[in-house]
Amino acid sequence: MTPLGIAELFIRAAEVDRRLPDTARPKRLKAQNLPYVHDQADQNGWGEERYQEERESFFRSRLSHEQVSEWELCNTLILFIEDESRRRCLWHWAMAQAGGKPFAVWCRNEGFHVETGRRRKNRAILELYAALARNGLINNENADFEMLRVGPENGHIHVNIGDDAPSKQPVTWRDDFALVNDETIRDLDWAQSRNKRRRQKYATRKKAA
Repeated sequence: MTPLGIAELFIRAAEVDRRLPDTARPKRLKAQNLPYVHDQADQNGWGEERYQEERESFFRSRLSHEQVSEWELCNTLILFIEDESRRRCLWHWAMAQAGGKPFAVWCRNEGFHVETGRRRKNRAILELYAALARNGLINNENADFEMLRVGPENGHIHVNIGDDAPSKQPVTWRDDFALVNDETIRDLDWAQSRNKRRRQKYATRKKAA
């Protein structure tokens, strides 16, 4: 699953969430429109086309099991995002794409810029992509994102201060071992070195025999 596929999955889940009943509290009754239910006598004179349209409109208003499964999958995937602000930015961005409150308005109400919310949303998608595409034992903190890193990463910088720092490792490129002014190393003959090593092997083998 690509980052674009993850974003589209959350948008579809947000569309399903908007169609689910809000059971937290009953809504205030503003107007009441009682649906008209057709009986068998009404449907007898419709014909096949009119009856098929009625059935399609009835089933179109209901959620399929695939849509509910995607909604449940998003509720599970969002738990992989550790930061709560990133989770909320991703979900409210998907709700805005599904026709809900505009994302810029929601970010303004939360007290930060819309670009900050968009970056948090992108970071959440990349975090989900890393959790799905990579092994959990691999360090996922080095993913490419547009915000400041959590902590400094200076493990590649060698220690170049202290009394014994130059003796431990090269500090500059001129401190390399290859640049040491030693005639024995500069005039080394590899053929003689191999012959000497070969004679030592023969002598060791002769003593063992």
